[in-house]
Amino acid sequence: MTRKIVLSLVLMTSLSQAMEFRISSGTFNWEMGMPFMKADFDLDSNIYSISEQHNNFGDSRIYYFYNADIYQSDTMDKMTTFVTRPLTQRVPFFGSFNDAVEKYTSIPVPADYKIRGFDLNLGIGYDLFHDAKGVIGVGVNTGLSLPVMKMTNMQKSAKLTYNLLDKTDTTIKTWKLGPVIHANYEIAPKFMVYGSFSAGIQTGTIENDWVKSSFDVDGSYTTLDLGGRYTPWSSTKDLGWIRLDPKLFFTVGYSYKKWDMDEAKVNTFNIAEFSSGGIVKTSFDTSYFYLGVGYDF
Repeated sequence: MTRKIVLSLVLMTSLSQAMEFRISSGTFNWEMGMPFMKADFDLDSNIYSISEQHNNFGDSRIYYFYNADIYQSDTMDKMTTFVTRPLTQRVPFFGSFNDAVEKYTSIPVPADYKIRGFDLNLGIGYDLFHDAKGVIGVGVNTGLSLPVMKMTNMQKSAKLTYNLLDKTDTTIKTWKLGPVIHANYEIAPKFMVYGSFSAGIQTGTIENDWVKSSFDVDGSYTTLDLGGRYTPWSSTKDLGWIRLDPKLFFTVGYSYKKWDMDEAKVNTFNIAEFSSGGIVKTSFDTSYFYLGVGYDF
């Protein structure tokens, strides 16, 4: 999978007329509920991106865009809530985590978490409005999200209650599709503000060591990108058979991405008799401010 990601990034940058590199530090929030546990926490993460917010094909109104994020965090100690059944309870439990909390005792357990992931958005659009000062365009966005959450070092109290592994990875692979709107406007010489918004559907799979097999999930996604772009240097080179307008630019902005997945019924878990089935719910989001530098060829 890592090789496919690298090849995709190389292909995008080689075909692109412009490229921007962004670096940022932000927050990755993960929320997951299973019949026997619940986690909801923030992880401080570093995000590295390559991006093109809006670039037209020649003089046409058709444009392309892309954004690829690679994010990672250090290992952090966060609380996870496990539920235990009464000693008199003998039958398997089926239902949601909220139902379990009402009936059984909850145990807060510290565990070490870290996140690794990749998120890609790319697509094509058409400028409804386009002049020397700015544009408004609409298009279609697609892409994929591949976050991996690593969990280790659960306390003995949780391991005694369940047949827990020393560590477990939760891997999500989703594909997305939806409309997008872009806009930018030059508010002063060499300085432009821009923004984009996209929302749509997503579908994919979740894999976890505690679940006997991967399961399918559907849901929705939302992305927002707002920022400013300063172009201190630009030039025009007419080679006769082609005209080049190279530009060096810097950006500062804010990005927010959210993925909500519908509740999924899981038939079999590996770690407890009474948790042989139930509902899994998960969502995650990232928010960060970024600094970028780019070159328009």
